Amino acid sequence: MGWKIVHLTKPCKIKVKNDNLILHFYEDEKDIKVTLRDVDFILFDTMQFSITGKSIELLAKNNIATLFIDESFTPSSMLTPYFQHSTMTEIAHTQISITKEYKENVWRSIIKSKLLNQAKVLELFGNEKYKELEQIASKVQLYDKNNDEAQGARLYWQAIFNDPKFRREQGAEDIHNSMLNYGYAILRASMARGVSASGMLPIFGIWHENRYNAFNLVDDLVEPFRAFVDIQVKLLRKEYPHKTFLDGKLKRKIVSLLSFECVDINGGVMILNKAIEFYVRNYKKAMMRDEVSLIFYPSINEKYFKYECL
Repeated sequence: MGWKIVHLTKPCKIKVKNDNLILHFYEDEKDIKVTLRDVDFILFDTMQFSITGKSIELLAKNNIATLFIDESFTPSSMLTPYFQHSTMTEIAHTQISITKEYKENVWRSIIKSKLLNQAKVLELFGNEKYKELEQIASKVQLYDKNNDEAQGARLYWQAIFNDPKFRREQGAEDIHNSMLNYGYAILRASMARGVSASGMLPIFGIWHENRYNAFNLVDDLVEPFRAFVDIQVKLLRKEYPHKTFLDGKLKRKIVSLLSFECVDINGGVMILNKAIEFYVRNYKKAMMRDEVSLIFYPSINEKYFKYECL
């Protein structure tokens, strides 16, 4: 697996040479070689590019998360390889036949992890509402039957930006929602890459069952990681309080979150992108063995963000 993130913002042509990508930038008349074994993620943040079919094939074969941004500067699509895992048939049968009990327990743990990470965000910024979120997290039931996720969301979104009128909306264009949507799309693409590499089929979710969504499992597993985007957006709003639209600088800083060593998981600290891989691998192991206890959930590393939040 690689470790670099390639963020393309200038007009360019992408082709293949000796199994590496060659990026030709028109403005500079300059070629840059990208060694694919070093790359985790490529973000096409410009519509002014051309790419060969061989390049797309190479990105897929190397299981590189590839996200495309449209003319309105919002994520529009991603490339996910049809990964030929050696035990794909066995994995697919297991996904289809997982028990109701397994789903109920996993979804409860996912929501509890999400709420605890949201509480940590509020705590780091000195908002006492974190105690209420921790209390909500402590009573989440199987399959979140009491809808504690929604109760926590109402409290959390009003508290995080100190704005009781703030509403979290996927299609909204205000600066807070734009930054959150952008960050979540990056996170989702990274999670989709991990699921693809594992050989699991992303269409078979735990809680999400939308027949028109090809990434139900991705949208389930990504929930505990959303708070990492939230804290980065909160910090960027603190650093750039006067920005009113999502510009190139903010985008680069949001994307850089993937390389932050900010995730506590299984007794250690990991880079966010690698923590996602670890989390997905262990989810798959738990699913195959029907042992929920094998899943390790991410927590926000307090030391990494502590002084920035003061």
